[in-house]
Amino acid sequence: MKNLLAAIASFIFIQTVSAQSTVSTVIDEVPAHVSTAFSGKFPEGDVKKWEKRKEGYVAHFKRDGKKHYAYYSHEGNWRGTESPVRRTRHLPSGVQRAWESSDYVGWYVHNIRKIETPDQDLYVIHLNNGTLLSSDKVDAYKEDHVLYYTREGELVRTEKI
Repeated sequence: MKNLLAAIASFIFIQTVSAQSTVSTVIDEVPAHVSTAFSGKFPEGDVKKWEKRKEGYVAHFKRDGKKHYAYYSHEGNWRGTESPVRRTRHLPSGVQRAWESSDYVGWYVHNIRKIETPDQDLYVIHLNNGTLLSSDKVDAYKEDHVLYYTREGELVRTEKI
């Protein structure tokens, strides 16, 4: 089960990180069943745009002044929601404690995302250890990693990218 959840979160995260590799089209209208599913799940969500992708639809929306991305299948089934987390101090206490006691605490945090799926929430931290810059002002000897934590702070997966 943990591997399945991590795979789903990884899929959603990688889809957004590598959007240039995914063919997506901004569309004006979505099928009624997808729009209805979104409105039922996020009645207060203010959709800024919809994308159509090979895997389904993505709603870019704002809720409580923050950007979110909701993923739906072609059939209108909610697959997950991705939301940014501003800083490590905004993580749930279990995740924050686990990250602070990890070997990665000194690494540079690129971004943090909360991935909600029908089964579980995961917190995804993208970081690297690149502290040296080359003459071109590019990280030298950089290692990128992505950490996947449950709300309770259990590290379920680590990826080197």
